[in-house]
Amino acid sequence: MLDYLKKHAGKAYREIHLILTSPHFLFSNDPTLIQNEVNHNYTYIHGFNRLIKHNRISSEKLMEAFSYLEQEIMKYLKKHYKDKDFVFYLNADVLVPAFRVTLVSYYGDQDLKESSSLPELIDWYKENAYFNGLEIVEPETDEEQTESESDIIPIVVKRYMKLINT
Repeated sequence: MLDYLKKHAGKAYREIHLILTSPHFLFSNDPTLIQNEVNHNYTYIHGFNRLIKHNRISSEKLMEAFSYLEQEIMKYLKKHYKDKDFVFYLNADVLVPAFRVTLVSYYGDQDLKESSSLPELIDWYKENAYFNGLEIVEPETDEEQTESESDIIPIVVKRYMKLINT
């Protein structure tokens, strides 16, 4: 998989390679410090955007790349941590636009939020990402905006999640 990325997606290759060769994950044994882990153990992956925007990478290749990343992180965790649980998150943020990888400890008492499947997440991101930025349109008068329009909150982030037991 890395050979394909190195040849066709150099920026994504460098981002994924850096995560795998120089992991900067820090974990605690204190459940109250989960938010600190979230704030530290995340990495954005922007390298696929140009390829997705110009339809030069298939959803299958993206799934392969993210599955590979997930498997390599699992190997790393199993090698360095025994009898500890982690949650691997892959978020697709359409406003940034980027994928965000986050890894945190799991203590069994946290409510794991709903997760999309990896194919669903990738297809949703490809269809909804704002590759050209947001268009800001100001209404001419306040009366033009109806109440129903102001109540609509779009989904801007979807998540794939996997529990990892070492």
